[in-house]
Amino acid sequence: MLNTVTNFVRERRHSALRIAAYAGAAYVTWGQITTKTKQVRDVEIIHNFAEDSLRRRFRQSQQDVCFTVMALLPNLGRSVLEGMNVEAVTTELQEMTKAAKAFASAESQDAPAPLAPSPVPSLPPSLPHSSDSDVRSDNDSVSVVSHSGQEEVASASDLGASTTSWVENMSSDQGSHHSHSPQMSSASSQEPSHDSPPEFHAPTDLSDSFISSSSMSYGDIATGSQAESSKPTIPAFTRSKAELWKEVKMLTFTRTLTTVYSMTLLSMLIHIQVNLLGRMKYVQSVVQLVQQERNRELKKDSFSIANLILGVDLEASYSPEDIYTIPPVEEETERKYLTLSWWLLHVGWKDVGERVRRAVEEVFEEVSLKTKTSASDLRRLLYDVRRRVEYEITFEGNERRISFASTLLPPTPETLRHTLVQGGVPLREALTPDATFETLVSETRDHIKSGSLDRVLEVCLDKATEVLFHRAEKAIFNTSSSGEWEDPNTAVGQVQEPRVRLAGTLPYLAQWCHSAFEGLPNELIDALGALDEVRALSAIVYTNYDDRFQ
Repeated sequence: MLNTVTNFVRERRHSALRIAAYAGAAYVTWGQITTKTKQVRDVEIIHNFAEDSLRRRFRQSQQDVCFTVMALLPNLGRSVLEGMNVEAVTTELQEMTKAAKAFASAESQDAPAPLAPSPVPSLPPSLPHSSDSDVRSDNDSVSVVSHSGQEEVASASDLGASTTSWVENMSSDQGSHHSHSPQMSSASSQEPSHDSPPEFHAPTDLSDSFISSSSMSYGDIATGSQAESSKPTIPAFTRSKAELWKEVKMLTFTRTLTTVYSMTLLSMLIHIQVNLLGRMKYVQSVVQLVQQERNRELKKDSFSIANLILGVDLEASYSPEDIYTIPPVEEETERKYLTLSWWLLHVGWKDVGERVRRAVEEVFEEVSLKTKTSASDLRRLLYDVRRRVEYEITFEGNERRISFASTLLPPTPETLRHTLVQGGVPLREALTPDATFETLVSETRDHIKSGSLDRVLEVCLDKATEVLFHRAEKAIFNTSSSGEWEDPNTAVGQVQEPRVRLAGTLPYLAQWCHSAFEGLPNELIDALGALDEVRALSAIVYTNYDDRFQ
């Protein structure tokens, strides 16, 4: 029996060896396939986890950007609204008008009543009647009309109600700017009556006193005669009414565009800062994960059979340069870095405001407050101001886009330390060298001076201006959502834009600055954050790793 089994094995030993070889090869192959499959699956899981983590962190960074901007807006709004206080100028105008009314009332009460009305001789036929243009002064002050040696103040009619109650009610209905009262328009063309002595009409409110030709401009008030008796005196004002209205016009448009620029620049700065901090924290977390994985592999290999038999030191086979160690971003460093926004909130916006002021004076200097303006005219004027602010003329006569680098960040080390100290950082900490902080500041300057930011900033300013116009066209010009308005009195098929006096645009623009800074939710900030260009810039900043991070 034993011989039979031995002979059977001997005769088939080659086949048995072949089968064993095949089985071993299949086992090894299956093991390799299983190992590779597990590795691929692990790599895919890690890759998906990394992508999800990156996406989640990036989304969180954008939410942090919005939260940070909204937290800083009250400070910026306080600086801009107090630095360009349109309401203070309008209050001075209101006080001037009240003083004029009080003076006119006291003067009329002190005047003696005439014993009998003296007949007013009619003008000879050869003498032409005086027109409104003859009795109306250039600065809309009080006109004097002489009849037979008797002088009195003739009040002309109101030229329109476009600025009615502008000071007393900043949010008055703008619909009155589109219609002109027939009585007012007819009154402006009437000549002084010769049947009875002319009466003195005091201005009814601040806006009418400016628009009408009988505005009580101090220094231009005409008196009938120089009486020896004492009369009520007018309080002294440093500026005339015409100067105050000019200041209201310039300051309103300056503050409106300064609001657009300062909020847009603040949003861009915070987008860069927060995404840089988020990127450094993300890279630090990735490096820590790699280090943990490397340590886990070392511990696993240290208990292998080869290591136990041969005694190989696997830790010595790994070079420290294989893993780049990045220092963590300390809380103090992060606080110092975010404190740099103090420069824009208290200094940088003034630089922008000065540029805007010069541009507004160049564009609106020759535009009267009585000029009838349409929505397209206002848009053209504001875009002309923007072009003067954002571009400068070189010696060769070419336009070159300016850089807002000195507006966003302190330009020198001295101003940088001053910003940190004024922002609440202790002096010792502000003077202590910080490599991580200096790296963040250097990268921020690089992004600010890059062409990508110029393109994104241009798109953001266009969007911010559109947000302003979207509300202004409805509030001021009563245009529909389609932007077209058809006058029923015009021919069929012809579209005529509604027009209002330039003064009629000032109340809404002055009020819009408050809503832009104080609105919740903030329409302007949300519109900027939703732009694809802003998201692309944030992605560029967030994924701008150095070669050592690859």
